Amino acid sequence: MKEATRIRAENLKAWIDEYYGGKQAAFIEKTGMNQGELSALINGRRVFGERKARSIEELADMPNMYLEQTEQADFVANPMDMKGMVPVISWVAAGNFSDAEVSSADDLIKWVPCPAPHSKGTYALTVSGISMQNPNGNPSFEDGDIIFVDPAKLPENKSCVIVSLEGSNSATFKQLVIEPDGRKYIIPLNPNWGDKPIEIEGDASINGVVIGKWVDIF
Repeated sequence: MKEATRIRAENLKAWIDEYYGGKQAAFIEKTGMNQGELSALINGRRVFGERKARSIEELADMPNMYLEQTEQADFVANPMDMKGMVPVISWVAAGNFSDAEVSSADDLIKWVPCPAPHSKGTYALTVSGISMQNPNGNPSFEDGDIIFVDPAKLPENKSCVIVSLEGSNSATFKQLVIEPDGRKYIIPLNPNWGDKPIEIEGDASINGVVIGKWVDIF
């Protein structure tokens, strides 16, 4: 069995064991899957591809990309809480973010719970550097904070946003400033950072609005 197929099969079986007491019939009733197909996927008698994995996740109300996980400990135990899990992705993946979901297993770093209301396409990033550290109060973001980004939320003046700039293969994290004449700029929250305001023009893309952050105190 190929490695990716094996991982998906093991994760699918783990989900059924955990939330359906190992009863495939209950899982089939929930998803409408065929018994023969389900058994073949779990037992490795059928190739378990990415398209099939995403379809099963949606049918079973699993988090997107759950079946790609290699560390089950990243998930919470209560299935009702699972809908609040979002993927932490790389800044490069965020810079190329176009779909309302993680595009591949290679984009995924880990899963974390997002306590704020959010759309299905919400993702998370780990802050790097202190350009968004605000000495004047909130909002302020420290190096290592995990920020939650909702691509479905409309950016407003002073929203903190994730932006793809022309010529860069990675996303950037800044505050959006919208002038009365409609021109848009992004600036760092840290006044000592030194970056000049960058005007958002045609080739720049806002890939989501930051709706909150997680701070690890350990």
